[in-house]
Amino acid sequence: MTTEVERVCAGERRAVAAALNLIESTRGSDRAAAEALVDAVAGRARPGGQVVGLTGPPGVGKSTLGGRVVGEWRRRGVTVGVIAVDPSSRASGGAVLGDRSRIAKPAGDDGVFIRSMAARDRLGGLAPGTVEAILVMRAAFDRVLVETVGVGQSERSRRSW
Repeated sequence: MTTEVERVCAGERRAVAAALNLIESTRGSDRAAAEALVDAVAGRARPGGQVVGLTGPPGVGKSTLGGRVVGEWRRRGVTVGVIAVDPSSRASGGAVLGDRSRIAKPAGDDGVFIRSMAARDRLGGLAPGTVEAILVMRAAFDRVLVETVGVGQSERSRRSW
């Protein structure tokens, strides 16, 4: 576990992705490992790191604003982790909107890591593992941007399917 924690804290993309996969896993056998990993990285946030949240109704420009914020942070040499929480697809359970495709990231820029998370059946705009994902990303990146579906957006999206 220590090696994985060190890799996450070093911002290694594969290690961060694996940690987030573990957090989002619905298998009961993964829960203890996810909790141990989160406990290990919880106190390892990058010094001076920040978490910024964006929320609001559909179409108001959350992804556009998020893309500009990420671009400015990168211009300043800051590493960024983005968590884009979207409503869930009834068919796949995955994220419907895929906001990561709307947040501009320069090709080949390893200083930005974007992860979509499905809100699943959770109301209120946050996916079940969002807080744990923030803790992992705070250990891996200088800034974390959380873009959420917003209160009411998941509920509205369900009716339209």
